[in-house]
Amino acid sequence: MKACSKPNVPHHWSNFYTVDAFRTSGGEMVEQLADFLAESQDKLHDCVLPFTPPDSRLAHWKSRLKNNAAVESGRLWKENLLEEVLAQSNRLHDPRYAGHQVAVPLPQLAWLQAATALLNNGMAIDEMGPASSPMEEAVMQELAQFMGLGPGASGILCHGGTLASLTALLAARQRKASGNSWKDGSMRPCAVMVSEQAHYCVDRAVRVMGWGAAGTVKVRTLGNHQIDPEALQESLEEATAQGMEVIAVVGNACTTSTGTFDDLEMLASFAQQNDLWLHVDGAHGAAQVFSERNKAPLKGMEMADSVAMDFHKMLGVPALCTGLFYRNGSDAYAAFSQEAAYLYENEQEEWWNLSKRTFECTKRMLSVAVFGIWEAHGHKLWESLVDRLVDRAQTAAYAIAQRSSWQLFAQPYSNIVCFRLNGADNAALRHAMLEHGPHYIVKTVLNGETWLRCTFQNPLTEDSDIEALLDRLEEFAE
Repeated sequence: MKACSKPNVPHHWSNFYTVDAFRTSGGEMVEQLADFLAESQDKLHDCVLPFTPPDSRLAHWKSRLKNNAAVESGRLWKENLLEEVLAQSNRLHDPRYAGHQVAVPLPQLAWLQAATALLNNGMAIDEMGPASSPMEEAVMQELAQFMGLGPGASGILCHGGTLASLTALLAARQRKASGNSWKDGSMRPCAVMVSEQAHYCVDRAVRVMGWGAAGTVKVRTLGNHQIDPEALQESLEEATAQGMEVIAVVGNACTTSTGTFDDLEMLASFAQQNDLWLHVDGAHGAAQVFSERNKAPLKGMEMADSVAMDFHKMLGVPALCTGLFYRNGSDAYAAFSQEAAYLYENEQEEWWNLSKRTFECTKRMLSVAVFGIWEAHGHKLWESLVDRLVDRAQTAAYAIAQRSSWQLFAQPYSNIVCFRLNGADNAALRHAMLEHGPHYIVKTVLNGETWLRCTFQNPLTEDSDIEALLDRLEEFAE
């Protein structure tokens, strides 16, 4: 058979598998990204978020597609594509970023991300993750030990805290609910107890499992948004009287809106007394376990049956990368029990076949970044990051308290601060900042009132940036 010759056309696949094209495009991209990083860190742009209405942005990208002229051979995208993506994206590396809970990633991790994207080892089974699967098992065992979960503890990595909490509650259902829900369905309506301030992912998981709105038993909270201990027993008895089989209680570490930590030690005791599974939604705040100075709010987390912790929030890892830890490592296999003869040779516990413990079949090589940091630095790098970010929040709280016209919701125990300008339309202040910059912050609603909210994610944020933020908001108010 005659070998297939390479067609001399710009769109043929063979043009994009050449080493020369890869090397050339990589060199160009490194320079562009380095310039973008420098400009962001030096605050050279007028706005952290280049704000324009969503419809206008959609129209812009649609117009590009209508003008999709042929690209020269060897280039996979138009020359100015990356330039426009950078120009229109939220600049998290700008020290004036204090918005949503997404890590300002450690820049050097971009190269590991690029390497794993090129390797693309899917990790469903051992043969598709010969390096990254044992790396994941090794580092998750070590991290679980560091967190104090016990000698049999382990965990998995997955794409996001929402998926981690759903997976944990599936395991809880198998361990605590009557019958075999995975095989036969639920014998009776099940329920999970959770703070009324909990992240929506818990309620979403409950509904996905088919328990409906009633399956989420929302427990009232105290004025500081911490779960009310007296309300726990009341809520349990009320749900049981309504015919619900309560299987688990979820603790916040911490709440997304205000950074409040539930009393995990109290919740652990309550769960043990009532034979309930304790899941800690530590997507944001569990990272403080690496900090000697800031880990106190997590006391009791070591008694949880499962813990979710995002590496892509306070720990500098690019999204998405979440750890789901189990105090009993075998519980991970309870979430899923499914025959797949084309994948598995048997139904035994096999750590090397990760899809036995995760929703995902194919998943990215998440362990490489986590393993690399832990091997090189242990907990020290993460401790320094956590301490710096929490310190930024505490510095902001102090600055707010020094200004008589401002109100602080609560002293921060994490890197989240909620505050408002008395007598002002705080929603309008936030919108003015969106439109005119330069800072980027968000808002929340507490007790029916709009509060401004900063999540300090950038360790490069200085005291002067915080003071400038407050000055700018006061300027808008005038």
